Amino acid sequence: MAPNDEGPKRGNVRRLAKWFSKRSFRRQRKALPEEGLVMKTVDCDWMKAANQTAHHTADYENSAIVLRRGQTFKIKATFQRDFNETADKVFLVFSIGKKPQEMYDTKVRLSLSETLNPAKWSMKLHESDNNSITVEVSIPPNAIVGRYQTVVEFSSKLDSGEISTSRDKEPDVIVLFNPWCKDDEVFMADEEKRSEYVLNDSGNVYRGSSRSIRPKKWNFGQFEENILDTVLLLLDKDKRTKIDAKWLQKRRDPVWVCRAMSTMCSSANDGGVLEGNWSGAYDGGMSPLAWNGSVQILQQYHSTKKAVQYGQCWVFSGLLTTVLRALGIPTRSVTNFASAHDTEGTMTIDKYITEEGEEVEGSDSVWNFHVWNECWMARKDLPEGYGGWQAVDSTPQEISLGLFQTGPAPLAAIKKGEVYLGYETSFVFAEVNSDRITWIAKKLPDGSMEVQKIGQRYTRSVGKYISTKKVGLDEREDLTDDYKFPEGTDEERAAFRLAYGFGSQPEYQKGMLALQEEDPTDGIALELSTTPGDDDIYNGTEFTVKVELKNNGSEAKTVTLTTSLHTTTYTGINKAFVKRMKFDPFQMEAGASVTKEVPVSFASYNGKLVDHNAMRFLAVASVKETKKMFSEDLEFRLENKDCVDIEVQGDEALQVGKKSNVVVKFTNPLPIKLTHVTITLEGAGLTNPVTHKMGVVLPNAKAESIFSLTPKRAGQYRLLIADVDSRQVQDLKQSQYIQVDYAPEPAPESTPELAKESDTPAEEAKEEEKPAEDKADQNESEATESKPQDSSTPTP
Repeated sequence: MAPNDEGPKRGNVRRLAKWFSKRSFRRQRKALPEEGLVMKTVDCDWMKAANQTAHHTADYENSAIVLRRGQTFKIKATFQRDFNETADKVFLVFSIGKKPQEMYDTKVRLSLSETLNPAKWSMKLHESDNNSITVEVSIPPNAIVGRYQTVVEFSSKLDSGEISTSRDKEPDVIVLFNPWCKDDEVFMADEEKRSEYVLNDSGNVYRGSSRSIRPKKWNFGQFEENILDTVLLLLDKDKRTKIDAKWLQKRRDPVWVCRAMSTMCSSANDGGVLEGNWSGAYDGGMSPLAWNGSVQILQQYHSTKKAVQYGQCWVFSGLLTTVLRALGIPTRSVTNFASAHDTEGTMTIDKYITEEGEEVEGSDSVWNFHVWNECWMARKDLPEGYGGWQAVDSTPQEISLGLFQTGPAPLAAIKKGEVYLGYETSFVFAEVNSDRITWIAKKLPDGSMEVQKIGQRYTRSVGKYISTKKVGLDEREDLTDDYKFPEGTDEERAAFRLAYGFGSQPEYQKGMLALQEEDPTDGIALELSTTPGDDDIYNGTEFTVKVELKNNGSEAKTVTLTTSLHTTTYTGINKAFVKRMKFDPFQMEAGASVTKEVPVSFASYNGKLVDHNAMRFLAVASVKETKKMFSEDLEFRLENKDCVDIEVQGDEALQVGKKSNVVVKFTNPLPIKLTHVTITLEGAGLTNPVTHKMGVVLPNAKAESIFSLTPKRAGQYRLLIADVDSRQVQDLKQSQYIQVDYAPEPAPESTPELAKESDTPAEEAKEEEKPAEDKADQNESEATESKPQDSSTPTP
């Protein structure tokens, strides 16, 4: 024993007892390894089902934990020993982006606090139970949206005083916008609207013309497999967020995210999803008419990382609706009929015709329809009163700041002509409220054209029947009053003059237009119509175009009428010549009316129709005495006959997880043979797009194909879409709402009676030998509560 050691040499019994006690304690400490006190996780339960249900994200088919900002969630951690609140520390780390930094909020490290701060990332102990703890985490309502990598850190203070730390990689957490949170900029107070504009995975996109509006069923499918991952990939591919880590902070802002996504949906911008094509030739890709939803487009992009071919405006709009709903921003597809495309920023749509009545090609156009989007958000970047619905457009039309992008443009500013507020507000204003001007031009010897005078001005001919799907109903809602005051009112004309003042006018227009309004009290008025009416003209039949002329002047006139008919794209571009008729000069007394007819046979347009079976009829009336010219055009489309039927086999409703058969039946609607016929079936929560090749179908012949599907999600109304396409005709559609029930709960096993003779020892032994997994599965199944039917899908 060392001389300085306390021991029995001193002869003090009390000191001896104390010495033995200390010696024994030291030996105990050495017997217990220091690492035995380190806190290690046995299990970290992110309570995915409960958290995602509370966050309205349970439908996402994603391996990550999908949550919304502005809410709390819970995590339960179980350890190999009891949790010591004094010696043990737990930290939760969230990181987003390639180089996360705490100074830019791209990295957050949370420790336990006594209370939660709803305005910041924070964490508190919710409950503790021996060797497990449950923590509650608050996500701030302005958190950066995107995919976070997560790590749980555990720090233990050992008996030696040393601090030992362990780190566990946990599942990724995806944070979305939250329209249920009052402090989020996308907050929407109405529950029915939230259900429609965020949770509804199917809907209508309206097409046609102002004379014949037709809904197209669209499968948005924002919850389907790989959709959310693809949307987050698009966020990452936005070149502007790669400049500096601080740019990731822009993902807090729905204004920025909507603008970025309007860019990334189009391949006209590097890395975008969809390639636009208005040529009518779609070799190497899909005709825009063939798409029935966004799912197949985004899944193909996710797989190939290459632009998907091809799309047009309604496809771009349906795609953007999917992308923004997936991110949690309330969004709807909106259609503007007689939609102007002002390429020069003049707030006028300029058309030129020669003195002989021939149309001269120009850059401006009026589309039969154009589909864009509206997104709901506050606008903290603008004066008060400009929040709410904002127009956003992903169709690549005009370049703005080096990219094809449009919006968000506040509807409140568009309506009042305040084109200096928001993004590309002037372009959207021109789409809905520009004036149409017909200019008379003279062809010069060198082949160029010189504007001579104004032929006619129309102040009420664009921006008609602006349409979207009604909340909770399979009906059209008219939004025209949200975009402009009633046509011809003082407020509407004042809005035009304000916008016009911020436009750019050519020199000839400044001198001639002078903002005079059209005068219907003089000249020749033309009114165009078809027989049968617009809704009853079918592809494969003959029809007649009628021109009614009225002399509004006080003197007789000698009139020459020239007409032409072309097939067109829905954007108003002539594609193929069909017919031209020039009538001999005729006299019109003051106030008199004359009607001329132009018959059109199927043979004259067969093989010339392009997308949407659109046609454009132009009538030009020349007055001999005054040398004035008056023109009017009529854009219409030939409807496809209803020729597709969907039949679900069996009398009972479909069930989740149960295979069922659906028959699609088709009758050739044309008096010609159809070749390369295909039938496609798809439906969100029902089946991914599946295509069957049918080959040739003779005139008036029938064909059918059987599809098998296994529903993944229940709902009273799940939308199923069938599409038939061929070389000769496309866009033959049919849709049907299908009821899908949850699978029935398994019947609980009856408790055996003690005296029952059949309960032999052998049977009891067999029951005892059941694997533990089977018993656990059985208990879990028996404990499952029956789930309510999905109410997010609208009632048809």
